[in-house]
Amino acid sequence: MGSISLNNINKSFGSTEVLKNINLDIADGEFLILIGPSGCGKSTLMNLIAGLEDLNSGEIIIDGLNVSDESPKDRDIAMVFQSYALYPTMNVARNICFGLEMNKVPKSEQESILKRVSELLQIDHLLDRKPGQLSGGQRQRVAMGRALARSPKVFLFDEPLSNLDAKLRVEMRTEIKKLHKRIGTTMVYVTHDQIEAMTLADRIAVLKDGELQQIGTPYEIYNDPVSHFVADFMGSPGMNFIECIVKDENLIIESGGKKYEILIPCKDALNKSNLDVVLLGIRPEMLTEVQPSTVGNKFIQKVKFDVEVIEPMGADTVAIGQWNETEVMVRLSPESGNSAGNGFDLQVDTSKAILFDPSSGLRLR
Repeated sequence: MGSISLNNINKSFGSTEVLKNINLDIADGEFLILIGPSGCGKSTLMNLIAGLEDLNSGEIIIDGLNVSDESPKDRDIAMVFQSYALYPTMNVARNICFGLEMNKVPKSEQESILKRVSELLQIDHLLDRKPGQLSGGQRQRVAMGRALARSPKVFLFDEPLSNLDAKLRVEMRTEIKKLHKRIGTTMVYVTHDQIEAMTLADRIAVLKDGELQQIGTPYEIYNDPVSHFVADFMGSPGMNFIECIVKDENLIIESGGKKYEILIPCKDALNKSNLDVVLLGIRPEMLTEVQPSTVGNKFIQKVKFDVEVIEPMGADTVAIGQWNETEVMVRLSPESGNSAGNGFDLQVDTSKAILFDPSSGLRLR
């Protein structure tokens, strides 16, 4: 079992508060990702779980035991670092087995573990090589193998893919997901890359300035964000945010030199807010070229859109224009034929539109 409970966690360095009253429960076998911008406290939280930093207050429970004051070696966790942290003079086999040697695991058992781990990670042909003879992806596999050799209750990953090139990151992301599916051990993974978070996680915990903003599945975080910050941080391209005047439960936007009244599904939230101006949040994929099959949907309407910039991205194309003097990104088919400097009819689907308070940034519900 490898459940984790973080109860009222606080951490400061001098007078700087890094983590503020963090409460988080991680289920046994769950893949949880801690995400947020640089300096938000995610790596510090990881180090506290590992025992590499001391708490100011709060408690850390692993598998029902309070380990807040235990040393790292007594917490039954394994950590995979960004820097790999391999011994350069040892070959792959010794790097994987070194911890087992220190714990005086019998040689025959070490060999059995090495065989299992190296085959699992597909590095059995690299056992005689030294780290300097390996690619970045291979070194990361060795670092994971060293962690796996211990069969811990919890794996901690601290931005393990940030040193890899884009293609290799995608490949290793897939390998880590397959690994979790095979072994089913609890994993806590720190990243600032929201694509990594969306593709790997069972649940995502979003941090900002040392505070937990939202915890949820990738679907919940993407489609039901609690604030402007969470909505803006998750998604690529990011969500569009347009300040709009409220008129008769509709929103006014100006696009292509014309003004439109946009119908939205969240009228109750709008009425409860009593705001004259709100922040409309809408994802680029909800703004596309007109689809004939959607005729009759009350939350879909045509809006004239002037394209300022076109960004081909292979599977789709991002077009950039303006609403209410704010940059707006829309997703188009590569075959749409639209080009910079031209206007066209844009299909606006507000069925998943979200409203935020322009002052507080909080979601209107």
